[in-house]
Amino acid sequence: MISEPLKSKFKISPTASLVLCLASELYRDGKTCQAYVENIDTSEGESLVKSFKQVFEHSESIAILRKRYIRLLFEDYAKQFPKFQVCILGAGLDPLSLYLLEQYSDQIETIFEVDMESMDEKRAMYTKLIGDTAKLKLITHDATDIDPLLAELKKMGYHSSIPTIFLLEGFVYYISRDKFSTLLEKLAAADGQKAVILDYVIPFEAVHESNREKSRLMLRSLEKGLGWPIMVYHTFDITGLIQFFKGNIITSDSTQAMEKTLYGENKIYIQPTSGFMEIISFKF
Repeated sequence: MISEPLKSKFKISPTASLVLCLASELYRDGKTCQAYVENIDTSEGESLVKSFKQVFEHSESIAILRKRYIRLLFEDYAKQFPKFQVCILGAGLDPLSLYLLEQYSDQIETIFEVDMESMDEKRAMYTKLIGDTAKLKLITHDATDIDPLLAELKKMGYHSSIPTIFLLEGFVYYISRDKFSTLLEKLAAADGQKAVILDYVIPFEAVHESNREKSRLMLRSLEKGLGWPIMVYHTFDITGLIQFFKGNIITSDSTQAMEKTLYGENKIYIQPTSGFMEIISFKF
């Protein structure tokens, strides 16, 4: 049950505000998600959002496509798993868990959210808005330090006998190649049936010439806001790494393919490499 708004909004950093602002349209899909976002002060991110829009007028489309497509992949996996767990690495402040509980409450055993920051504040907002948070476990932990994280997950109720969907949304951008490789290696070796969904950025030189310079400027703007470089991968880098660890690739889609699947046509991303973001899902 949705309660009244918090007495004061939770103010967040410009980079944390960015995706919430760009994908604001999406959070009107559910009353709980909308109420959650209304309790967050994203004003610090307005200048960064403005700089993105100045470079690429369709900036919102990238964030919305990513999130809608991830929801579609969850729908597909929910058809395969009568019961499942979700583990969101680098969860940040995105309220995806609220949407998943609205859609798949009877199927979801537990959702584990993992991040180094804001988990206490997020837990407080969840409790205020929905009351019963028994299915939501928020863990303050380095999501790249996978061995102790898996041990902590088990303490919090993670069961390897239940299929688990691991989501790495906007996560691979910010970790080193070595840490990413180790993370996949450890997930592959862990017990149980696991599906993984992740998105990644391709090098701007691989983007179609119609959007190449815009992509370069957007990535540079994001790097400036973060204070460190964004990690980029060619599609073959990602698929090769997954296959090296014996992963079974289920879907692999460009921005163009996602737009076509979701909307039935391509209005913004006309060429196969028009966008700089791709999403892949696979099983271990």
